Amino acid sequence: MTKPDFLLLLLLNSACSSTHDLKRDGPNYLGGGGGFIDDEMAPGVYRIKGFSNLSLFATPDSAAETFRYRAQQLCPAGYDEVRSSLNAYRSSSGGVTIVPNPESPVPVELPPPVITSKIGFVSCNDSPLSLHEAHMLVTAGDEP
Repeated sequence: MTKPDFLLLLLLNSACSSTHDLKRDGPNYLGGGGGFIDDEMAPGVYRIKGFSNLSLFATPDSAAETFRYRAQQLCPAGYDEVRSSLNAYRSSSGGVTIVPNPESPVPVELPPPVITSKIGFVSCNDSPLSLHEAHMLVTAGDEP
């Protein structure tokens, strides 16, 4: 396996949580697509979308850690998760073909990388809205 192939494989396998603010800083090309986006729905109630970096497999812990990281930033006094969901999907960038051993050139097709997301709502403990009001604000029709 050549050094560039090994580094590419290492990058694709190194999905982890990300602290990249996608709304403020734009796409995270170096971090493999991970990061977070948030919107304030009401005072102290936020929708957070946390994304893991690219990986060959789903990494729900990484997406959850990115989500938790942002929730703790927005709610330093603590928070309650109102509603959330975890998802994983293959990147549209396509797979990669590598030749691990140039002496016996048998190409290996790697599938497109996976991005895992945790999307949901949090209510900060110091929000002027009660937890019940936050639940009422976040109806079943809202995209978590």
